[in-house]
Amino acid sequence: LRECSIQHSIVGVRSRLEYGVELKDTMMMGADYYQTEAEIASLLAHGRVPIGVGQNTKIRNCIIDKNAKIGRDVIITNKDGVEEADRPHEGFYIRSGITVILKNATIKHGLVI
Repeated sequence: LRECSIQHSIVGVRSRLEYGVELKDTMMMGADYYQTEAEIASLLAHGRVPIGVGQNTKIRNCIIDKNAKIGRDVIITNKDGVEEADRPHEGFYIRSGITVILKNATIKHGLVI
C-alpha cells in the first residue's frame, strides 16, 4: 500500500496498491504470489500491467478476484448504473450493479467501467 485511500473495503493477502489508489466499498481478494520489483518494472517498461492496482486508479462498489491486473488511471465506478453486463473478454461482469473483475483478468491502463 502506497499513499492510498481505502474506505469500507477488504484488501486480501499479497495485494499491491500503487500511489493514489482509491478503494471504496470494494473487496479485493489478493494474489497467489508476489511479483518482484524487477518483474513489475519490466512489465511496466513493456506497457504491460502487473498484478494489483496501478497508480491513480479509482474503484468503487467492486469485487476483484485473485491475481487481477488493473492498470494505472483506471476508473471502475459504474457511473451509468448498469445492473447487468457480460464482458468476459474485457475481464469483468456487472451483477446487480456491482462490478466483478475476473480471476487473472487484465484491465488495461486508462479504461473506464
